[in-house]
Amino acid sequence: MDFDEVVKKRKMIREYQQDRQIPTGILNKLLKNAHRSPSAGHTQVQEFIVAIDPITKKKLCRASLEQSQVEDASVLIVVCSNTSRSVNRYGKRGTEFYSVIDGAFASMIILLSAVNEGIGASFVGAFEDDKVTKILGLPVHVKPIGIIALGYPAEKPERFKRLELNNLVHYERYDRTK
Repeated sequence: MDFDEVVKKRKMIREYQQDRQIPTGILNKLLKNAHRSPSAGHTQVQEFIVAIDPITKKKLCRASLEQSQVEDASVLIVVCSNTSRSVNRYGKRGTEFYSVIDGAFASMIILLSAVNEGIGASFVGAFEDDKVTKILGLPVHVKPIGIIALGYPAEKPERFKRLELNNLVHYERYDRTK
């Protein structure tokens, strides 16, 4: 699919067909693409937990403020950042900022790759970090960044109106009149 078309088609899908599973080949393709995402200083902090087990998904749903797509998805990819790879190079900023941005880069690659493969996806960022950490057995230096719910779409969500681009783009300095 043309890249511009992929970007235009990307929407958060929260309802999935329950009778269709994502083939392993497609899941692996999403992960391989995410593995190529950029990271500050090439620290490669991104790590991925794949959750398919219904019990794990149910627990993660509870930790995600009961967002039903977490439990209903065919598969979840929990994008994490291993801050031990960035702290030595960047200190506190590496742990608290760069590693989060790097996880967000990987998440967006997964979301766009899913569209390209005909898979519905939803990024879930609202969750209780400590509960997700406990459920997944994450060590102290690995932080959950987001949960990506994946499945074949069972909905066609409406398009939300976007702010006009000319009100959001500034040249040389911030224009307060916009």
